Amino acid sequence: MKGFGSKKEDLKKNKFIKYNKLSQEAFELHREGKIKEAKNCYEILIKKGMLDPRVFTNLGVIYQRENNYKKAIKIYKRSILEFPKSHEPYSNLGWIFLKLGEYHSAEQYLIKVINFKPDFLMAYQNLFNLYCKTNQPIKAETILYKCLEIDPNNLLTISNLGRFLLEEGKFKEAKKYINKAINLKPDFWIAYNNLATLEATVGNLLEAEKNFQKVIELNPRVFEAYSYLGEIKIDLNKISEAESLFLKSLEIKRDYSYAYCSLFRLYEKTNEIKKLKQILDLLKGNEYIKNELFMYNSRVCFREKDFLKAKVLIDKVSLDWAINTDDNTRINYWSFKAFIEEKNFNFDSAYDSFLKSQENVKYKNCDSKLFKTYIEKYANNIKNKNYFLKRNKFSQENSNIVFLIGFPRSGTTLLDTILRSHPEIDVIEEKPLLNSLEKIIKNRFKCKLEEIHKLNQEQVDILKKSYLEQIERFSNKKNARLLIDKFPFQTVCLPLINFLFPNAKIIFTHRNPYDTVLSCFQQAFEPNNAMANLTSLKKSSEIYNLSMNMWVKYRDNLDLDFTTSKYESLINDFDNHTKKILEFLDLDWNTNLKNYTETALNRDKINTPSSSQVVQPIYKTSIEKWKNYSGYFEDCHVYLKKWVNYF
Repeated sequence: MKGFGSKKEDLKKNKFIKYNKLSQEAFELHREGKIKEAKNCYEILIKKGMLDPRVFTNLGVIYQRENNYKKAIKIYKRSILEFPKSHEPYSNLGWIFLKLGEYHSAEQYLIKVINFKPDFLMAYQNLFNLYCKTNQPIKAETILYKCLEIDPNNLLTISNLGRFLLEEGKFKEAKKYINKAINLKPDFWIAYNNLATLEATVGNLLEAEKNFQKVIELNPRVFEAYSYLGEIKIDLNKISEAESLFLKSLEIKRDYSYAYCSLFRLYEKTNEIKKLKQILDLLKGNEYIKNELFMYNSRVCFREKDFLKAKVLIDKVSLDWAINTDDNTRINYWSFKAFIEEKNFNFDSAYDSFLKSQENVKYKNCDSKLFKTYIEKYANNIKNKNYFLKRNKFSQENSNIVFLIGFPRSGTTLLDTILRSHPEIDVIEEKPLLNSLEKIIKNRFKCKLEEIHKLNQEQVDILKKSYLEQIERFSNKKNARLLIDKFPFQTVCLPLINFLFPNAKIIFTHRNPYDTVLSCFQQAFEPNNAMANLTSLKKSSEIYNLSMNMWVKYRDNLDLDFTTSKYESLINDFDNHTKKILEFLDLDWNTNLKNYTETALNRDKINTPSSSQVVQPIYKTSIEKWKNYSGYFEDCHVYLKKWVNYF
């Protein structure tokens, strides 16, 4: 009997050696990328009762990569039963449940990992993604800074932090981390993409353009970068380049719906309706973009005044798709639908759609109160007698600059298009020329906008020179006698305009206040602090009232050389009203003025929501349109009624 036990022990030992050899073979196959063979080995080992956490984890990872999450979950849970303190299965389960959208389970497993291994970076990074997906920004930010504490130079952490801060509107901090990522890895295209997005968001379009080009240089297959760069090119008025970029994006990825929408939007915005119809017809039946095709075919019908067919097509668009598509397309969908419903006399449905078209996520980075404060700061200038003393003291040479102001949607774009048809007039449309002067005043001269009187002669000369150089650069008509700076909201900047150019001519446009406010509410403006005041009828009415109060104060106190242009008069008595404006500008009548629709069609891009309207002949349907929505104006009368009487 001696040795029985020894023989049994030898058998166990041989079995262990055999399994150990097989596990080493499996690990080697896995390292060599022979996944199928490694998987077979792992499955045999587990079936034979081999207990090794590495075997469970590795087999789970293979199942994960095969997207066989059910088997992966099962093997990880068994691993946890056998080895409850091994952190990898918890981490991998957290990732799988995050991928499956089971966020509560994902969070539980990831927190367990961190309890076992407080410096396990991957678990924190997955937890960050979870908090982003579940809209918990405070927790997400806390986790990112914890990641940074664990590894201050981890490229993924730094890149994620830069992107996160960018999306939270913390641009200065975001730029710091994005640049740090670039310093760590100068060929890291993702960081350049984040930097380009940041620059575009804050309005530095040339920097955005440069950085998107860098992304493409580093990775020519990033199809999104071509589309985003195309959007920047549109804003820079480089229309043909934008078109080429959208087409290049689609060359790389044929089913990239965002690029299709960008291309369709470009053709519609630039009034290239023939091109739009051609490409829509070419793509007919394309299942990848069936909703986009319904949407833009409906827009073509709307532009061609077939409003019934436009409604049939817009109603075919999937509502789920419209809600979940990219922001630009979603906003355009609701805007298109609203105008179509309006033309079909469904005013309540139109109103609801206009409301949805105002739900732009970019508004979360805007503060409507800041614009009101901005207005009030400017108004403080006329309370100070030194403002007038300095203005009168400084040189007052005449210039060829005219300012076209008023309130958004009060007829400035129509008048702009008519006047630019005159061979001796060029109109500079909505360029931030005064805004650039404000930056010089605040940053270089360390002067507040409410204290313009503190500027000295030399500083005023610098500001004038800067302004004149910029407006000349933007002018495309080099033989123009007059340059018109058209920017409606510059009404509130009149103290600065009058201080620098006291002899400048001012054209102030106005329109029925109710129609003006309705039209503002109906437009999907590019979000900023000013436009954040135009997202509802009530808010639009409030800012209209404040702006008009400022106009009256400035008109009565600044000794302006001005004339007014009433939209309804321009519509009802085109010739006489236009002659009145020309007489004010010391110019003769020109027959080109009546061909203003041709002028509009020849423009590459019209930088306002009126682009589709000014290419049409004079029409009167927008006069007193607000009455169709009168029930929604109950809270607005207190702000608007007095201005009906005033104007």
